[in-house]
Amino acid sequence: MERTKKQKVVEELGTKLNRMNSMFIAEYSGLKVSQMTKLRKELRSVGVEFNVVKNTLLNIASEGTKAQGLKDKFTGPNAIVCIYKDPASAAKTIVGFLKEMPQLKLKAGFLGDQLITPEDILKLATLPPREVLIARLMGLLQGTPQRFVYVLSGNLSKLMITLNAIKTKKEMA
Repeated sequence: MERTKKQKVVEELGTKLNRMNSMFIAEYSGLKVSQMTKLRKELRSVGVEFNVVKNTLLNIASEGTKAQGLKDKFTGPNAIVCIYKDPASAAKTIVGFLKEMPQLKLKAGFLGDQLITPEDILKLATLPPREVLIARLMGLLQGTPQRFVYVLSGNLSKLMITLNAIKTKKEMA
C-alpha cells in the first residue's frame, strides 16, 4: 500500500476511534468469506461496523484515543467492531455468531472509557436493549416520588390519629 493511502486510512481510522463510544477486537482467522459477509450484514442491521484492519495502521491510529490501552491486543488477524450507539445489541449479535462460528474469537474492547475483557462482552450481551433500560429507569424515577408521598402521608395519618386521641381524652376529662 502506498504511503499516502496508508496515511489516509490512519486518519479515517483515527476519526472513527474518536467518534465511537465502544469497540470490540475480534480475531477472525478461519472464517469463510460468506460467514464474514453474513456477520457484517447482521452487525450493519444494528448500526455497527465490522472492519478488518492492519495492526500497524490500527496501532498508529489509536494514539491518543480510547483504544490506546488495547495496543497489546493488536496481534494476529484482527477486525474491529465499531459501535457508535448501543453496545448491548452489538454484543448480542456477536455472541450469537460465536455460537455458530467458534473460529471467531473476541479479544478485548472498550466501553466508554473503560477497557473490557471478552467475559465482560459476554455479560454485556445479557443486558436488555437500551430502550428497555431507559424505560425501567423512568419507571423507577417516577415511582420514587409517589412512594415518598405515601410514606409522608402515613406519618401525617399517625399524627392526626394521635391528635384526635389527645382531643377525645381532654374532652372526657
